[in-house]
Amino acid sequence: MEKFILDDDNLWKDNRLTDRQTDRQTDRPLTLSEKIEESKRALRLASNMSKEYYGKPLVVTYSGGKDSDVMLHLAETTLEPNDFEVLNSHTTVDAPETVYHIREVFERLKSHGIKTRIDYHIGEDGKPITMWNLISDKGIPPTRLQRYCCAVLKESGTSNRLACLGVREAESSKRQGRDIFGIMVGNYRQATFFSLDHTEEVHREAQEINDSVWDCKLIELMRKKGSTVVNPIYHWLDCDVWEYIKQNKIKTNPLYAKGYHRVGCIGCPMATYRQKIKEFADYPVYKDNYIKAFQKMIDVGETKGKNFHKEGSRWIDGESVFNWWIQEYKHNVKGQMTLDDYFKED
Repeated sequence: MEKFILDDDNLWKDNRLTDRQTDRQTDRPLTLSEKIEESKRALRLASNMSKEYYGKPLVVTYSGGKDSDVMLHLAETTLEPNDFEVLNSHTTVDAPETVYHIREVFERLKSHGIKTRIDYHIGEDGKPITMWNLISDKGIPPTRLQRYCCAVLKESGTSNRLACLGVREAESSKRQGRDIFGIMVGNYRQATFFSLDHTEEVHREAQEINDSVWDCKLIELMRKKGSTVVNPIYHWLDCDVWEYIKQNKIKTNPLYAKGYHRVGCIGCPMATYRQKIKEFADYPVYKDNYIKAFQKMIDVGETKGKNFHKEGSRWIDGESVFNWWIQEYKHNVKGQMTLDDYFKED
């Protein structure tokens, strides 16, 4: 029997959001079947708009997690093989199980005539960009406020395209207030989002009037081939995702059966302290690589005049940075180095 896991936080989010996801005419909670139809509408519209404005298929991003598997299944059962292509961004810090799951899925997709691509992020010097060399290049660890890793290793492959993402509002408070279609100008704080109904309406008007003067911001940016997104499962709850997986017998990442509630980069800054401890216990080689990368960050920084050894600082070597980074030393502990301390001039 398959094992489906929901932690207390996710269950709480599900209960909190249920009453907000309602049918506009009856004000009742949407059923899973209604959410599926909404997602398929969004995919069909996004596919048509991608062809019309970009002259290219819709890009379906795929990370190897449960939301990606659901979104991919919806695309496969809604669109034709030449209507979309599937992109994975190789982060260099995914768990081996995730990498193998992605490879297996991509082999299946290719056998069905669906185009797949893995972005390995090659720099201008022709060398691969990895988490390990990014840390020393940036001079600071990736943190909740400085997530350069996402910008470089996850989001760079969909520039100037219409990309399909597995973003859901039930995942976190920061993802609430968005919607199914969006304009990506700068970061997510600067993004503008539009409902499915609005997007259908402005797309229809743009086809009928065919005058850019009357375009909404979304259509205007698409005509310019700017970066836009569609979040087809934005209104889905965690229980919806698992129920859909169960109904359609979708094979998921084996990490879920091993007790993982989320599947992402090992050491993700957005993960909880407990999650990080589990990850580095299960994958000690990644811990060693982070420590080596932090040590190189210090060594390179010292050559550039950075003083990591301020009096009272815990950033003495790679291991001390690692301990600070995973919050081994809790906030307000005497002698802890903060990012504010780091950015202060000597």
